Amino acid sequence: LLNFTSINGSYINTTYSNFTVVNASFINGIEFNLTLWNVSLINSSFVNYTRINYTLSEAYLANVSFVTFTAINISTANTTAVNVSIVNATFINGTEFNVTALNNTIFKASFINYTRINFTLFNTSLTNVSTINTTAINGTSVNSTFIYVDALNGTFMNVTDVNGSISWSMLKNVSYVNFLSVNGSLGNSTWLNVTSKNASYFNQTWVNLTMINATFVNHTLRNVSQLNVTYINASIYNVTSTNVTTVNLMYVNSTIVNYTAVNVTEFNLTVWNGILNTTKFVNYTMVNSSIAGTRLFNLTFVNYTGIDGSYWNMTWLNVTFVNATHINFTETDIVRTNVTMVNATAHNSSSVNVLSINETLINVTLRNHSFINVTLVNSLLVNVSFWKHYRKNFLAKDSYWKNVSFIHGVGHNVTIVNGISVDMLLFDESQKIINFTNVLVRNFTVYNSTIKRPVFRNVSMWNSLMLLTKIRAGNARDVTFIDVTVNESDVRFHDRVNVVACNMTMAQKKAFADSGALARKRRWSEQEMREMQEMAHEETETYIEQAGRGEEDPEPEERETTLKPVTPTPSMSTSSSPMPSMSTSSTPTPSMST
Repeated sequence: LLNFTSINGSYINTTYSNFTVVNASFINGIEFNLTLWNVSLINSSFVNYTRINYTLSEAYLANVSFVTFTAINISTANTTAVNVSIVNATFINGTEFNVTALNNTIFKASFINYTRINFTLFNTSLTNVSTINTTAINGTSVNSTFIYVDALNGTFMNVTDVNGSISWSMLKNVSYVNFLSVNGSLGNSTWLNVTSKNASYFNQTWVNLTMINATFVNHTLRNVSQLNVTYINASIYNVTSTNVTTVNLMYVNSTIVNYTAVNVTEFNLTVWNGILNTTKFVNYTMVNSSIAGTRLFNLTFVNYTGIDGSYWNMTWLNVTFVNATHINFTETDIVRTNVTMVNATAHNSSSVNVLSINETLINVTLRNHSFINVTLVNSLLVNVSFWKHYRKNFLAKDSYWKNVSFIHGVGHNVTIVNGISVDMLLFDESQKIINFTNVLVRNFTVYNSTIKRPVFRNVSMWNSLMLLTKIRAGNARDVTFIDVTVNESDVRFHDRVNVVACNMTMAQKKAFADSGALARKRRWSEQEMREMQEMAHEETETYIEQAGRGEEDPEPEERETTLKPVTPTPSMSTSSSPMPSMSTSSTPTPSMST
């Protein structure tokens, strides 16, 4: 059929086979119950055309346009379409099988109850297209563009998209299964009730996306850039992200389980009321983040950097940081259990209303950090330094500390209960109201510091040094000093009961003697030590409540001027050193157990 024009034509109950149409125009026509097999349609157009109950197979279409076109109950198989244009079209109840489309354009079209199986799309463009109840299975799309596409109740299974782009689109109740996207971009779109399983996204750019009630299972993201992406009520399981950068990423009421992030950088991250469980971060950087009302379970951070962030109203359980750095961080109303930090630093940060249980810090340095209303229960601190920090209403209970240093800090109302400390240093510290109850201290150095209103209850101190230190208005009961050196210091305990000093070396004896301590040249047996500890332990809880009612300073008080340094005299114990470098060879003996 060559150079053919049909106007107001009707084709009913007709079969075409081995048929070729070239340069044809069909205007205001209708086709009903047509079957076409092994046909070619070239350089033709259909305008104001309707097809009902149409079957097309073994066909070839080239340079064909459909304008104001309606197709109902159509079936297409083993067909190739090249340079096909569809404008103002509606497809209802359609099926495509083994269809290849090249350089096709679809504008203002609707696909309802449409299924595609074994399809290939090259250079396809869809604009202002809506799909309802569509299914795509076993397909490949290359260099396709989707703009203003609304997809409702769709399923994509075993689909590969290469160099694809989706923008200004809406997906609702859509499911992706075994989906692969390479060199793709998503922009200015909303996903509602979208489920994606076994999906991989490589070399992606996502901008201005909102995902509501989305579920992602078994996902892989690699070389992905995200800008202004929001997840609301999302469920994310078994996801791996590698080489990912995010800016303005937000999670609201979302759950993330079994998530692995490698070489990930996130700027302006916001997490509200979320759950993060069984997650590993490697080479992870977070800048200007805000996380609130979120629960963290079974997390591991390796080579982590966090800058300008805030945590509040959170629960942490089984969280580990290795090689971590926090800068300008604030945590408020936090409950932490089984948190471990190894080789970590924190700068210019603060902790307010924090309860930490079973916390382990190893090789940790905190600088310019403030602790307000912080409680540590059963903590383990090894090689930890607190520099220029402020602590108020700080409680450590049932703890073991080794080689812990407090340097250039200010404290108010600090309580340590049931603790063992080995190789502890206070250097240039100003402390008011400090409470020690059931504490065993070994290799304790206090240098150039001021401590006001300390309370010692059932305390034993071995092999320690006080140099250029002032202790004022102290209260002591059942305290034992063994091998302790006091030099150029003013140590005064106004209230004391059963204070014993063994093998004391005092370069300023009068001040210590005026405190009422009795220096006796004898060794106390382990039995006597235990009896003293048991006696004080019975009233520990009552004492803590009373000690915690001490007056509070509205502002951190300024440090008092200390005495000028002096050279230790030969009479000082050689096992202690006034320098910050302390001996680490001593360990607590079994008799030190409380």
